Amino acid sequence: MAQRLWTRGATTGQAIKRVDFTDDRLEIVLRRLSDDTRWAAFASALNQPTVRVYDLSTARVHVDSTSASAYATVTAGGLFQFGHSKDYRPDLPQVKVMQAVLDPLGMPLATAVVSGERADDPLYVPCIERVQTSVGRRGLLYVGDCKMAARETRAFIAAPGDFYLCPLPQVQLAAEAGIVRIPYADIHKSNLLEG
Repeated sequence: MAQRLWTRGATTGQAIKRVDFTDDRLEIVLRRLSDDTRWAAFASALNQPTVRVYDLSTARVHVDSTSASAYATVTAGGLFQFGHSKDYRPDLPQVKVMQAVLDPLGMPLATAVVSGERADDPLYVPCIERVQTSVGRRGLLYVGDCKMAARETRAFIAAPGDFYLCPLPQVQLAAEAGIVRIPYADIHKSNLLEG
């Protein structure tokens, strides 16, 4: 323990004592980090040096959400709520998690835990905004599913000079725009004939 205290003191530049790691001190730290502004500053201060020191590629960020169902009690304003169940359990309340990770490493850059009735689409912009702030670089490629393809989300990504890769849902592929969908089998056949 004494060596750990010396290491923590040397890396932080502060005198560290055993009592600095008790439960009540941890509660104070967690309460301060639960403030979104403080957490964003902390994440930025952690992510930028980590990416720089380990020379991690920040070229691609994967953004996606998932939900987890549980035998939990639904309370007003609580995290566990009934919503569209991805795991085919509409009888159970769920919690939703949105996460952005460095791809392919999988290092989390931003995570949001929200109540289970929330839709995925509006969760992308705040998550991507947190990544943009914490990484501090532009020109990243954000990869996501069709729920990331909302025009507002794509515009938000492209505005500061980043890029996106996601499938467009059928509703956005308007026939009047002159977009014609070619079945994959036809594309494959034409490539074989040309090659």
